[in-house]
Amino acid sequence: METDRFFPLSTYRLQFNEQFTFAQLEEILDYLEQLGISTIYASPIFSAVPGSMHGYDGVDLHRINPAIGTLEDLRRISASLKKRGMSWIQDIVPNHMALHPDNAWLMDVLERGPASPYYNFFDIDWQHHDPQLNGRLMIPFLGETLEEAIKSKQVCLVAGENGISVEAAGLKFPLSVPGYAFLLNKSKEHPPEIVDLLGKVGREAQQSPDLESWRQNKQALFADKKTRQTLSSILEPVNEAPDFLAVLLEEQYYILTHWKETDKRLNYRRFFTINGLITLRMEDQQVFDVWHRFVHQLYEEDIIQGLRIDHIDGLMDPGEYVGRLRKLFGDKCYIIAEKILAEGEELPQNWGLDGTTGYEFLAHVNHLLTRHLGKETIDRFYRTQFPALAKYERVVREKKVAILQTQLAADWENLVRLLFQYGLAPENAHRQKVKEALGLIMASMPVYRLYPQNWPLSAPEQEVLEFAVARAKQFAPALSEEFELFCSWWKAAAEKPEMALKFLKRLMQFTGPLTAKGVEDTVFYVYNALLSHNDVGDSPSGVKCSPAQFHAWCLQRQLAFPGSLNTTTTHDTKRGEDGRMRLNTLTMLPDLWIQQVQLWHAMNSSLKTDHAPSENDEYLIYQSVISGWPGQDKLNEDFITRLSDYTIKALRESKEHTDWVTPNEEYEQHCLNFVKGLFTPDHEFVSSVICFMEKVQQRAPQLSVAQFLIKLTAPGVPDIYQGCELWDFSFVDPDNRRPVDYKERMDILSTVKKVEEDGIALKELLNEKREEAWEKLYVCYKTLAFRKQHADLFREGDYVALSKDEDTVMAYARQQNEKICIVIVSLPVLGQHDHLELPGGIVTTRWRNIFTGAIISSENGKLPLTELESFPVALLEPVSG
Repeated sequence: METDRFFPLSTYRLQFNEQFTFAQLEEILDYLEQLGISTIYASPIFSAVPGSMHGYDGVDLHRINPAIGTLEDLRRISASLKKRGMSWIQDIVPNHMALHPDNAWLMDVLERGPASPYYNFFDIDWQHHDPQLNGRLMIPFLGETLEEAIKSKQVCLVAGENGISVEAAGLKFPLSVPGYAFLLNKSKEHPPEIVDLLGKVGREAQQSPDLESWRQNKQALFADKKTRQTLSSILEPVNEAPDFLAVLLEEQYYILTHWKETDKRLNYRRFFTINGLITLRMEDQQVFDVWHRFVHQLYEEDIIQGLRIDHIDGLMDPGEYVGRLRKLFGDKCYIIAEKILAEGEELPQNWGLDGTTGYEFLAHVNHLLTRHLGKETIDRFYRTQFPALAKYERVVREKKVAILQTQLAADWENLVRLLFQYGLAPENAHRQKVKEALGLIMASMPVYRLYPQNWPLSAPEQEVLEFAVARAKQFAPALSEEFELFCSWWKAAAEKPEMALKFLKRLMQFTGPLTAKGVEDTVFYVYNALLSHNDVGDSPSGVKCSPAQFHAWCLQRQLAFPGSLNTTTTHDTKRGEDGRMRLNTLTMLPDLWIQQVQLWHAMNSSLKTDHAPSENDEYLIYQSVISGWPGQDKLNEDFITRLSDYTIKALRESKEHTDWVTPNEEYEQHCLNFVKGLFTPDHEFVSSVICFMEKVQQRAPQLSVAQFLIKLTAPGVPDIYQGCELWDFSFVDPDNRRPVDYKERMDILSTVKKVEEDGIALKELLNEKREEAWEKLYVCYKTLAFRKQHADLFREGDYVALSKDEDTVMAYARQQNEKICIVIVSLPVLGQHDHLELPGGIVTTRWRNIFTGAIISSENGKLPLTELESFPVALLEPVSG
């Protein structure tokens, strides 16, 4: 890594919205500085859809979201950060924007069509084969067909200061310029001022070179209140004439449709399957330049020092995009990307990224802290109970195909049409068979996507595609001829390599969303063997990670991408980091867990109605109770409501008995009644959970703190999600975006700092408050302070493996010349070792645990592990003398 490149020591992820604004950030800056945070890692801060709680639905990338603050606020915060030696990384979303009336660029396209300078900014197929979509963008927001909406007067024309709008589904879209000409030509006896107005709109639309001048000219045209009132009176009979209004709407550069129609036809690329998020053609240099103008200004002002690229896999050519980004922002800028790496997959080093957002770290440390013999016992139990789900890979393939046939059906059809349009299949090919073969290949991809650049494809790219084809053939041997057709594309003698490469690039923009929707948002709620591994970056089928394997992975990480984040919780994870560790604790108690589940199943059978919930959903609920358990003293209506909300989301995501499109309200209500019944005062379930949680809590906090210390010290940049310096037992979003009680965290840190010099008082305090996670916050504070003192040791220092597979601890050193520290945590294994063998290269013999102050001496290369008996983890620094 270049020495002058900005490199954060630690990041703290903050979710900005109307409930947490720049003002709230300023109130906690002192706390974050004292905690040891070096860098604010900000969610999107640019103008978004009103009421947005996340900012990924941007509408104006050249303005700070007024719901969270102003540019002046941000400048003031930046100055305050600099005084504290802190910095800012900004999350940017180059893949998509909101399909919303507040998106001025898109509304200009809808209003002026080809005359708009933004006409080619969005990934829209203006030459779609469907006549209704040819030259018109599909707007799928209606709750009924357009014809029905017109008849029920859910669609109407309204006049305002910005011209005439089409009001539908509670939103206002601009009347396209041809609509003004239609009104002028089809209506009679308009007053002269209205005739003049309607005629001028068309002329001004063509003559205004940019959006701002068009906006000003249009506002001038409609400035007169009396003229607007006259226009409104003219529109009243139009709104009362369904046939006339229907014909008028055919003159628009867009077509309003039922939201469910996107399952059948679609002419724009979405973010995943969200109709309200339309993607950008970021491969176009002009789009890139305009989109990044404001964020680059913030960088030039030194308000931000780094970038996080959201959903890089959605871009046509991620490598080219990062190259342009690096050229614009320079080598000093820290740039990471949200990229989910499959098992064995590596981030391309030629992109110029500093790393990823760290989901691969989450997966590795999660498997490291799983007792895999216990996991295998739980897996066997699950497969026995649910034989239809026994083969994970089959479940994945089936759910991916199901997504293709439903939520991505229109995209799938568009790809097939493109395939034939490019001449990649003979005209006499069986179209349906070609389509099925393409779908199975997409569903069989072992990675999210490839990044083809040249022809012929690289050997690794060919291997992935051949693997996908071979796996697809297993499911549909009758399509062997069609599979061979696809294989012919990447052979050296390919007939149309340019078109094949072009198609493959387009195809790859959809294999990622297919995996996300088919696996993360479906299978992870269906295959419920052990939910701690049903998380982003991880997999229920993931290969176990032994200490030796983890050591090897860390060594490679330090060499290749030491700037990658070490994350364990994000706004996208399925459950909180400490909830996962509770579930991993079950692998240390597999037989007891199985007995407990069987006991609960019998105990709660009377709470079921019409066999709802299913046994698989019931099993998910029990694991969710364990992972999210608030403690006996905090078991209240708030927790039951949160668990109920999560249950409904999980049920709909699984798409087994209900879903988002056609909710089975009866089944859902039976499940809600079941959840509520679990916690009725006279039911024995609660007392049974309390008893079982005592056994879980004997081990889970230790695993949580171990995970936390590894995150803070292993190669990479430790990333702390807002509030997770204390326990995080949250469920999937929106539960993990709840407001954080920073006052509580400030008070805890203040109390800890007051007694930290008194070892006995500190130990008593931390023991007393273990259930409240004071140990976790203390480890965070002490370790981040140590990182700041020894920044180069963690940025550039070697990773030295110390423990072996047979050890009951995970231990490693960070070493740079004479500087060294040792990290030791317990593993979820049975048995105990009394010492750690140190390699000959470590000459230090006296060590101090920074958490307890205890001095430990090694003799003959043997380091005693008795210190772990008094505190769950150790970070040892050399002691002279």
